[in-house]
Amino acid sequence: MDSEDTFGIYRRFGFLYSRVLLSKQDELRRLEDTLDDMDRRDATTSDKTRKCLKSQAKDFAQTSTNGTQTRTELLRTVQGKLYEYGQFLLQAQQMVALNKPADRDHLSVQNFLENGYEDNGAILRPLMAGDSEFIYRKEDLVTLRPGRESAWLDAFVERLLKMIHCKPVQYIFCAKETRLKSTNPHIIYYTKRRIDRLVTLIIGCLMLLLLIVPTYALYRVTTNMPEPRATNATSIGILLVATLMFSAILSLFTKAKRHEILGASAA
Repeated sequence: MDSEDTFGIYRRFGFLYSRVLLSKQDELRRLEDTLDDMDRRDATTSDKTRKCLKSQAKDFAQTSTNGTQTRTELLRTVQGKLYEYGQFLLQAQQMVALNKPADRDHLSVQNFLENGYEDNGAILRPLMAGDSEFIYRKEDLVTLRPGRESAWLDAFVERLLKMIHCKPVQYIFCAKETRLKSTNPHIIYYTKRRIDRLVTLIIGCLMLLLLIVPTYALYRVTTNMPEPRATNATSIGILLVATLMFSAILSLFTKAKRHEILGASAA
């Protein structure tokens, strides 16, 4: 599963994280209640205990009676539990922030685990039946692969290359070290760096067309239409269509937010 970045799909165990967080949260709540009870008791018992609430030195010098915790000992316990809770909470947040696997990546791993691979005429499965059950918990899966702005275009290009797969395609888009990953003709690897270059070239061509075509259309309109009123209406229409296409490309190929798309279109 380490042979390809897209195969780095694992469970985040969201249910277990929630159970542990709730348990630690309730443990801290009980400690909080104990500390409140101790503060209220000391505030109403005597002048000596009330001074412990106002002076850290006096409170620190207080000794436990009948085996009960002092406020200093209780706060030390709370500090340790709070640190554990905070660390675990941040870890859970990082797990939630991980990207969800794309449908094509999930399906690729699922097919690999279910169908296995061929080795000397024998079909071998990478994992035992019980160990591969995690792949069916799709809502709980995360991927270690970083997201790309044009990930859907990458998927389309890879799917198209697999449809027309032949020796020239393999030579262009599969580096030598990539081809050595598998000898199975049904398992095809493409070099990610070369796919990225092709996607960048496609996006560059689209942006170039978006710049040249409206400019050429406006030039033809202004030189061939003798009526100024008709020329102005057509020019406005061309600018409107070009702006809409620009906004659509920003939405499809980037992760730009709405106000960023609005600002870029206005510019």
